[in-house]
Amino acid sequence: MRIRKNLEDFKPYEWQISSTNLASKLKKNNQILRFDTNTSPYISKMWLKKLSSRLDKLNINDYPDVSYNNLKKSISEYVNINQNMITVTNGSDEGLDMIAKTFIDENTNTIISTPTYMFYRIISQIMGGNVISIPRKENFIDDEELILNSITENNSIIFLCSPNNPTGNSSKRETIIHLIKNPNVIVIVDEAYSEFSGKTLVDLTNNYDNLIIIRTFSKAFSLAGARIGYMVASKTTIDLLNIVRPPNSLSVISLALAEIALKDIKFVQENIRYIINERERCKKILDKIKGVQVYRSDANFLLLKFNKLNPNKIYNLLLQKGLIVRNVSNMINLEKCLRFNIRTSAHNDILLTAFSEIIKNN
Repeated sequence: MRIRKNLEDFKPYEWQISSTNLASKLKKNNQILRFDTNTSPYISKMWLKKLSSRLDKLNINDYPDVSYNNLKKSISEYVNINQNMITVTNGSDEGLDMIAKTFIDENTNTIISTPTYMFYRIISQIMGGNVISIPRKENFIDDEELILNSITENNSIIFLCSPNNPTGNSSKRETIIHLIKNPNVIVIVDEAYSEFSGKTLVDLTNNYDNLIIIRTFSKAFSLAGARIGYMVASKTTIDLLNIVRPPNSLSVISLALAEIALKDIKFVQENIRYIINERERCKKILDKIKGVQVYRSDANFLLLKFNKLNPNKIYNLLLQKGLIVRNVSNMINLEKCLRFNIRTSAHNDILLTAFSEIIKNN
């Protein structure tokens, strides 16, 4: 069977194994804790109750309003931007896919500040783009000078993640401004974790057509399973992105749930504060363990570097305990690293105790 030429040696996204399959493999009877998905440990039962009370009024037999206007209006109030500058997507990954389809031609260069979320590379290569990886500087700061020097007439997109996954640091606002002042590029800033940093560049989209902000309900809003994302850009740019937007990619149920969530920002903010406090508490405890370097994070996860022990060994020992962290040691400049997301205090204590025991005994 013939496939596209650029997919012949393609390295696909590394999917996480399902919790059910993992529990079966480990013989844990579903008694596992996932610290590898960067999702929230909280579920708003109140949101679900409100949704259930509306189910009989949802026109599940019909397609949703393809304009998603009700949700766009709620999002515009949340981010304080005109709703004509917003397009709703099935998770932020669909937004990235739309960007690639709109702006990346075969042999177009795309600049990616690495290490970072691997999906930027994947969507670029699927469209036949040439990926230019720019290594981050010390403490994973974007190398602004090298990025600027890598821009050519053949460049289309610069991908930045802020806060960055998996390192946790945010891009500097002045760096983004310097980049978007170059009219030859489109700058994509993935703000999936921005609620935890309290920083956003959404306001800059009022002045620059070549800036696109990607956001999601998967992290701070605890709605990863509902698959809701959105992009913010100038109306001119949003109109271009909507050319390739799939029709009806969100369900009426997901749309209703997102609207309910946006009316309960207090719950979201309380969870954010709790996770940030837990993140800092975990960091303080880990900082006291010899042989472990804990990087400062603006997100809902922490990146750990093990100076002596093999991270693959630590990962597998945790796995045997039913504790799943993200092994990022196969990424350039992260060869000794593991990443874990913050869960409840009780769950975090289980993981911290396991880390301490493993390092002590090895």
